[in-house]
Amino acid sequence: MTFEFGIFDSFDLGRGTAGEVIDARLRLAVEAERLGFGHYHATEHHGTDLSVIPSPNLFLAALSQRTERMRIGAMVYVLPSYEPLRLAEEIATLDHLSGGRVDLGVGSGISPIELGYFGVADDAARGLYDRALVALLDAWKTGVLTHPEHPEREPATLSVLPVQQPYPLLWYASSNPRTAEWAGRNAVNFLGRWNTGEFVQTVDAYWRAWRDAAGDESRLNAHVEGVPRVGQTTSVLIGESDAAAHDRFLAVQEFYATRVLRLWHDHGISTFDAGFDGAVMLERGTAIVGTAESVRDQIVAQLELVDANMLEVQLYQGDMGLDESLSNLRAFASIMPDIRSAADALARGTDRVALGGAGVGVVTP
Repeated sequence: MTFEFGIFDSFDLGRGTAGEVIDARLRLAVEAERLGFGHYHATEHHGTDLSVIPSPNLFLAALSQRTERMRIGAMVYVLPSYEPLRLAEEIATLDHLSGGRVDLGVGSGISPIELGYFGVADDAARGLYDRALVALLDAWKTGVLTHPEHPEREPATLSVLPVQQPYPLLWYASSNPRTAEWAGRNAVNFLGRWNTGEFVQTVDAYWRAWRDAAGDESRLNAHVEGVPRVGQTTSVLIGESDAAAHDRFLAVQEFYATRVLRLWHDHGISTFDAGFDGAVMLERGTAIVGTAESVRDQIVAQLELVDANMLEVQLYQGDMGLDESLSNLRAFASIMPDIRSAADALARGTDRVALGGAGVGVVTP
């Protein structure tokens, strides 16, 4: 299996307008496809300038008409915030618009504040997510959706079904070994953060569960052939020197953190501050900066430790403009062949590559 690269994007409001952010991200994504990136994943956030694209499907529909090969999707759709019937039909429509290129990231949401805007209590989110996912997958398989929270409603026949049958490829984002085991059992594609190497054990848990469930036709992605995608998400900034890249990243991250943390701070919560501190991210390895050669070597050093077949990078954030982000994108693309060659060489002969098939059971994490 050839190593793949993806783009992770939160669409934070930089120093421009929402319209400028949207236009810039569309341009970045088109260039990313030209340079060989295989995936573009958008986050979902509400009521915060962390994201000026609170409806991923609107952006992805536009992107579907500007790209031809790159797989596109949300990382993740926050299922408790959706009316299931509308989401089922919208994703099916998006799959048609993209020619069957949708990556379906799912999750219960990480912000109780944002969930509260939809009237969802934090302690109810997991149950709503579990039931919504079961209902959505069943609806795409059968063509009929029974509302998971209101079974007394008349079941609805979907007006459109996805191109990918019975539904698009499932993805999950976490750094937790327990959820990694769920994703592995179900062959759900999986992304997480390095976190000072803790991700190594998380990925090991994923592959053990995947191997143990080999051949289980009840897995959620049982319709998918081959090996699932597993890899880490990291922020990358490439500069003319290590020192210049380091200084620029700290400035970019400080600005970005104001967007990420504002809603939490407005509610008196500072629990997550350290995770978005630039110096801490560099120490933990969740951000990689330097010259192109230095970034390449740091990434390969991580890949020597983790059993991954994908890397998802965040290249546009904070007060970066489009030109700077495109330069960062192109600099990273220049080292992708070396990273892929190193990763593919590390993967040769491993038992997971030889095992083949992959699939997804609806007992959620």
